Amino acid sequence: MTLAITEEHQALQQTARRFLESRCPPAVPRRLLDAEGEDLPPFWSDLAELGWLGLHLPENIGGQGYGLAELAIVLEELGRAVAPGPFLPTVLASAVVARAGSAEQRADLLPRLADGSTPAALAFGSGVLAAEPTGSGGLRLSGTLRPVLGAGLAHLLFLPVGAETGEVWCAVDAGAVTISPLQSLDPTRRVAAVTADDVVVPASRQLAGDDVPAIVAALVATLAGAEAAGGAAWCVDTASSYAAVREQFGRPIGQFQGVKHRCADMLVAAEQAAGVAWDAAAALDQGWHEGAALAAAVAGAVAPDAFFQCGKDCIQVLGGIGFTWEHDAHLYLKRAMALRQVLGSPPQARQLTARLALRGTRRPIQLDLPGEADALRKQARAFAQSVKDLDRAEQRRRVVDSGYYLPHWPPPWGRNAGAVEQVVIDEEFARAHIRRPNLGIGAWAAPTIVAHGTPEQQERWVRPTLLGEINWCQMFSEPGAGSDLASLSTRATRTRGGWLLSGQKVWTSMAKQADWAICLARTTERARAGSKHFGITYFLVDMSTTGLEIRPLRELTGFAMFNEIFLSEVYVPDDCVVGEIDHGWPLARTTLANERVAMSSGASFGGGVEALLSLVAESPLLSADPIVIDRVGGLVAEAQSVALLGVRATARALQGHAPGPESSVRKLLGVEHDQRVHELGVELLGPEGSTAEGPAAQWTFGFLGSRCLTIAGGTSEVQRNVIGERLLGLPRDPEPGH
Repeated sequence: MTLAITEEHQALQQTARRFLESRCPPAVPRRLLDAEGEDLPPFWSDLAELGWLGLHLPENIGGQGYGLAELAIVLEELGRAVAPGPFLPTVLASAVVARAGSAEQRADLLPRLADGSTPAALAFGSGVLAAEPTGSGGLRLSGTLRPVLGAGLAHLLFLPVGAETGEVWCAVDAGAVTISPLQSLDPTRRVAAVTADDVVVPASRQLAGDDVPAIVAALVATLAGAEAAGGAAWCVDTASSYAAVREQFGRPIGQFQGVKHRCADMLVAAEQAAGVAWDAAAALDQGWHEGAALAAAVAGAVAPDAFFQCGKDCIQVLGGIGFTWEHDAHLYLKRAMALRQVLGSPPQARQLTARLALRGTRRPIQLDLPGEADALRKQARAFAQSVKDLDRAEQRRRVVDSGYYLPHWPPPWGRNAGAVEQVVIDEEFARAHIRRPNLGIGAWAAPTIVAHGTPEQQERWVRPTLLGEINWCQMFSEPGAGSDLASLSTRATRTRGGWLLSGQKVWTSMAKQADWAICLARTTERARAGSKHFGITYFLVDMSTTGLEIRPLRELTGFAMFNEIFLSEVYVPDDCVVGEIDHGWPLARTTLANERVAMSSGASFGGGVEALLSLVAESPLLSADPIVIDRVGGLVAEAQSVALLGVRATARALQGHAPGPESSVRKLLGVEHDQRVHELGVELLGPEGSTAEGPAAQWTFGFLGSRCLTIAGGTSEVQRNVIGERLLGLPRDPEPGH
């Protein structure tokens, strides 16, 4: 749960965290809870001396010469510490001047903002002031803006003005306006009203241009999103740590699935917030373009809501103690609420996200690769060019034999390719239009054989699988053992030269087309095994063997992709046993875990969201409905956040780090997102959604078919258990009978 992935960013994050632990412990923001007034925080001068107010500014004006990505790391830690003071308003103001101001304005204003001598406020989300031209390029301002975050501590205010030429942002000295403190929902960082009474602002203090309002909105969403990500992370850590040790009814409350699943959903929200804030900062560091506008809109749509949800859920998990004044949880809930409201609320960001997506804006992401990528790219490109014009069968043989088919596998099947080489190969094969066919269940079976099989087994099955000469199915699930595979009851009985398998398997896809199956069966009964994981053996079953009966399972869609299989003393010779007898459970885990990490270097909304956008674009009524646009924007933002989880996992791998929480979170969020997309698609069809023909067919079938996504491969409930137990350290579910 952090924006920091690179070593440099992690070092900055750790420095910021240590600084805030010593200079901004909980007592610092708590002093403001009952204080009558608000002063600069005691760490302000030290923070300014570190140069953090100018991290994102050029060195020639006193900045540090970095970018918004580095600034976002510091803001995330300030959010985690619910730090008081005008840091966010001040860096927002300087970021706006740096990107939208003239050279003279940057030289005049940025040094004072960077050195901490001039705290600032940016009046976003507060309306606009009225203005009259003075005849010399100046503007005469009048009116009141409220609430303005940080105005009470500001020496310089940036105020939006409705001028004849459009929205203009004016830099106004605090002494020229009246600032009236307001009773603030978040007393640790307060708001005020700003009144201008015939205040004249010269042209030299005006930031004007067609893009200025959009740039301001993007910067606000991005930097506030980074702070929100830090606050959400604190809530997740606090709730899960408490749930792990707080006992009720004789066991830790984190063992109760209701609490565990709530904490898991909090982690999902916090990871989304971190991902979208990370991407928005990176996009804006590349300059102003529509892709950056979209990334920032997504951050505004996702991060504030994530913080708000985590703040509420944190108090719920803490229970009575979370509702007390003494616990710090209410500081975070108030910060989340105030930030969410003053931003203009996420619905505006969702609608902007939808509008940008509907006019074709997309945010592809290209990750920076280290220098070693050049040599790898040259090699991969040369190979791709040498095979791109071959016929399909010969091309596949060449790709398989070279190790490029699944390069992350060990030789001789792969190339032991690290993350960088995997990304390069994917890019070069895409450039050459070389498609590597999906192995289906073979992508589960073959790596298990590679890892645990004998050389003879590897020779017999692995290469033919890669060549597409063998198709596989999986016989794991049973009627009484779905997600709980260790409870399987299919038995294997010793016979001369092998084993006889008897039992029933279910939810087996492609069983009719498969040549071979991977199958788990009990070779020692559970009563004698001593452990439910012991006594299971991993078999390879020839699907043409006598005693196998395959019955199609018709699904609610009317189709029959799945099958149930009845095994009646099916003979499996000893040379088709992989690994040791009774020790097949680790192999099963190898199979289930062997998903190649998607080495993604770009983000995509996915086919469902693209179809949804087309559906809305083709209907004037839908595209004009603000409620529809809000809901579509929410799904677009969610789709982008799902894709970013994959991109961040790739970025983490490129840095040589162990996998983070992104893959588990992405599995859970992605399938539920797909269901929500199809559900909205059917809803938008109106009465036509009751049909299963014409354009409606893809949506009604997609809605029905997607119901399996949260069941197959481990239900969403089981996935939430995995997230709670393995990622958050919550107690495991008790064994039956305990």
